[in-house]
Amino acid sequence: MSRIGILGGSFNPIHAGHMRMAVEAREAVGLDRVLLMPAGEPPHKPVEAMLPFAHRLRLVELAVRGVSGLSASGHEGSRPGPSYTVDTLTALREKTPEDELTFILGSESFLALPSWRRGLELPHLASLAVGLRPGADAEGVMAFAEANWPCMERLGPTQLRFATGNSLHLVAMPVFEVTSTDVRRRWRERRSLSMLVPFAAEEIIERGGTAYEQAWGQRAEL
Repeated sequence: MSRIGILGGSFNPIHAGHMRMAVEAREAVGLDRVLLMPAGEPPHKPVEAMLPFAHRLRLVELAVRGVSGLSASGHEGSRPGPSYTVDTLTALREKTPEDELTFILGSESFLALPSWRRGLELPHLASLAVGLRPGADAEGVMAFAEANWPCMERLGPTQLRFATGNSLHLVAMPVFEVTSTDVRRRWRERRSLSMLVPFAAEEIIERGGTAYEQAWGQRAEL
């Protein structure tokens, strides 16, 4: 049995904040490996502004190269339709029933789970690792969990156990004021992406090409 973390997202493109979230969750929860999994078709993002899946996956593959315990996963590229988390976790659960899965997400996304497609069912499929930025209301997150999933057991100040036996871990995250939207804007303006995106992926992003300009917009002239 392996303890596997899943960090999904559009990764349009992957940036330093995504990488650090994966590393922090792996260390805090004691995961053997974290899969960074680009969504095939993000359900709440405009398709026309999305870099094609193969390009986003390639950037993730470059980003995790040489980083202990992190791997890229192209799982979502072979599945048709929108990439809903409940479907992804169900498919992974069926494929590797012996593995212990932990889904990694930020506290904002965690608090929005009631609005996700079958979002409240996720603890039936995996444990959850919820990233907290400095100043985040940890007690509020715990109270939200207890209100939405009855019969939870507090195991400590940063951990709860669902009635399913899966756990909820609160993971402190460092401040990374970077977003994919900001990276795309800087790319269009030909500003430096150094330290904002993983070094191994930076060269490919800077090289760009037709697919990038079609998704992210025209770059400024040199």
